[in-house]
Amino acid sequence: MKKFIGAVFLGIWRSGSALGAPLIAMSNTANPGAVADAYLAHARVIRESDRPIVVLLNRDDYGAAIPLLRKAAADKDDFWVADTLGHLYQAGLGVEPSPQQAFQWYLQAAEAGDRSAQRQVANAYLNGWGVAANPQRAAFWFRQGLMVPQVVNADFWLGKTYAAGKLMPKNMDKAAWYQGRSLELLQTLYAERVGAAAYDLGIAYLHGDGVDKDRTRAEAYFRQALAWHYPAAAYAITHLEEKHS
Repeated sequence: MKKFIGAVFLGIWRSGSALGAPLIAMSNTANPGAVADAYLAHARVIRESDRPIVVLLNRDDYGAAIPLLRKAAADKDDFWVADTLGHLYQAGLGVEPSPQQAFQWYLQAAEAGDRSAQRQVANAYLNGWGVAANPQRAAFWFRQGLMVPQVVNADFWLGKTYAAGKLMPKNMDKAAWYQGRSLELLQTLYAERVGAAAYDLGIAYLHGDGVDKDRTRAEAYFRQALAWHYPAAAYAITHLEEKHS
């Protein structure tokens, strides 16, 4: 029976929070010297170099696309080509189907910060698709790819909804409780080096959501998020630099 990560893992953050460190070490380690301008410039180069591959895929010419994808995947920051190779090996398009190969490509994309690939890896570890089942690793990738958008942000917006009093009766106590729980979970995930958590903490300090506004701390969180392979942080850093230049 296939299992998909969902409510069964919603309590994992509490048990994992006591660890104080990542459960799993990524092979694509953090880049402490990550610079937004350089990251975005490299991203533009990657996008342009991948255009011919997109054309081939749109023509369903998978056989011609595969060698170009493999060559492009030598750049570990190009998570799109790694994720695409994962899909092709999973579906058997242009190659023989191989759950093992699919998993390896998904893992490369996941470690480069692709949230979709992180979910694929989590489900692979949960179900034993192309890799030995490993609940601990499934939980790690769930926390990387799903906890912030599907759990933390739910608390955040519930807090906003109670504070506004538009969709439900206004209740500032509940608003504060949900906002507090959201920040608590972000801090827990940040301690586990989750890039999305670092990014959302930067947003919180930038706008003063549950904390005092602090541009310096916001930028520090954004830079850490970028070092942990969270691409959106590059745009946030650039925005701050342009706004205060």
